[in-house]
Amino acid sequence: LSVSPNGLIVLGALLSWIVLLPHSYLWTKISEKYQRSAADYVFASRVLPPAIGVGVGLVFGISQMIFDAAIVYDGVGQLQTGFSALAVNFGNPYASIASTLSNPYVILLVGALTFSTVIAINIFLPKYTNHIMGGVTIIALITFVLAGALMHFVTPSAINSAGFDYSSIVSSASKAVPLFTNPILATLGLMVFTASFLPFVNGATSVAGEVRGGSRSFKIGVFGALIVSGLLITYFIASSVSSLQPAFFIGAGVLSPTSSSYSALLNPIFDTVVAFKSLPLDLFLVIGSYFWYLAIMFAVALFVSRYFMAIAFDKAMPTIVSYVSERFHSPVVAHLIDEVITIGSLVAITVTPLSAVFFYGMDTADAMALLFGFIIVIIASIVANIRGNGMELGNRGLMLVISVIDLVVMSLYGYIWFGNSTVYLGIVMNPETWTIIASPFIAGIVIYYVMRWYRLRKEGIDIKYTFTEIPPE
Repeated sequence: LSVSPNGLIVLGALLSWIVLLPHSYLWTKISEKYQRSAADYVFASRVLPPAIGVGVGLVFGISQMIFDAAIVYDGVGQLQTGFSALAVNFGNPYASIASTLSNPYVILLVGALTFSTVIAINIFLPKYTNHIMGGVTIIALITFVLAGALMHFVTPSAINSAGFDYSSIVSSASKAVPLFTNPILATLGLMVFTASFLPFVNGATSVAGEVRGGSRSFKIGVFGALIVSGLLITYFIASSVSSLQPAFFIGAGVLSPTSSSYSALLNPIFDTVVAFKSLPLDLFLVIGSYFWYLAIMFAVALFVSRYFMAIAFDKAMPTIVSYVSERFHSPVVAHLIDEVITIGSLVAITVTPLSAVFFYGMDTADAMALLFGFIIVIIASIVANIRGNGMELGNRGLMLVISVIDLVVMSLYGYIWFGNSTVYLGIVMNPETWTIIASPFIAGIVIYYVMRWYRLRKEGIDIKYTFTEIPPE
C-alpha cells in the first residue's frame, strides 16, 4: 500500500482474481482434455517442440519448490510475528520465543524440520496425506476467516494500547511516494501484488491424472478454487481496512524501514492479537496462522513431484525419477528431489549472500513461472487453436480469444513486475538475476537434448517420438 497509496484497495483485491478468470478457465480446459499428471506440461510438450515443453515442465517443478522455500521461510516469520504480539500482551516466555525465531539459523532449522516432515508424510503415508492436508487446510481456513472477522473490530485505541501512536502512523501516510501517480495505474499496481494466486491455478492440473469426477471436478478444483480463494482474499482485505483506515497501513509501510515493529503492524495476526487480549484466542490465532503456510507446503509438495514424474515418464529424465515405491506407493525419488532443492533454496534465502539476488524467493518463483511456464503454455494454446489438428482445447474461436486475453493479462503482470522489480520482486534485474530466473527453462532444454542423445546411443530409442502421443493413463 505504501507504494500505491492512491490506489483503490478493495477494487485492486477484486481485480487480482477477476483478471485471472480466463487464465483459470484455460487451465480448466487443459485439465479436462489431458487428464494426466502435469497436464499443462503434457499439453505444451505435444504442441510445441519437445525441448520447449521439457523446459516448461522443469520451470513449473523448480519454481514451485522455490515458492515453497519462501513459504517455509515466511511460515517461521509468521510465528515470530505472532509471538511478538503475544509478548506485547503477556511478556515472557513469548518475548524470548519471538527473539529466538528471529535468528536466521533458527528459521532455517525450524523450516527445514517442518518441510522435511511434510515430505516424509508424502513418502511414507501417501494414503493419509490427503486427509492430513485436508485437516490442516480446515484449520487454516477457520483461522483465516476468524482473523478477517476480528480485523473489523480492531480499533485505533487498541493500536495505541499496544505502545504505538495511531495518529502518528496515519499522518506518516502523507510521506508515501506513489509508484504511479494515476489512480487507475495505482490500482492495477495493487492488483499485481497478489502474485500468490498464480502457482495454484495449475495445482489441480498437476494431479489431473489422479482426479476423479471428470469435467465437474476440474471446474471445481481449478476455476471454482480461484473464485473461492479470491473472494476470501477480498473479504480479508476489505475487513482489514474497514476499521483501521487504509492510511494506517500506508503509514506503517512508510515507517517499516525505521523499525521492525512497524512492519509487524502490517500483519493482521499481530493487530488482532494485540487488540484481543485473550490467551487461548491469541494462541489459536498465532498457531493457526502457521497452518496457512503448512497447508501450502503440503499442496505444493504434491504438485511438484508430478512434474518430475511426468518428464521422467517421457524419458526426458532418468527413469528412476518416476520410480514409485511398491511398499509405500509414493514417488520417492521425485519427493527427495523436492526436499533437496527446496531446502537448498531455503538455505539461500536465509543464511547466504545469494539472498540479495534470490530473495524474495516467492516472487522469484512467480517470475520464473510467469515468463517460462504460464506464458509459454498460453502460446501453446494459441498455436493449437490456430492449427486445429486435434490438440485444441474445445471451441477453437472461443479458446483462441480466451488465450489471447490471458496472454495480455500475463504480459501486463510481467510488464509491471519487471519494470518495477525492486518493488514487486525485491531484486534488481541484472544478468545474475535474469540467469537465475531463466535457468530452469534453459536446463530443461539442455536436459532434453542430452537425454535424447543418451537414449538414442545407449537404448536405440529416439525420445522425440514419445512426444507425438499422449501418455497412457
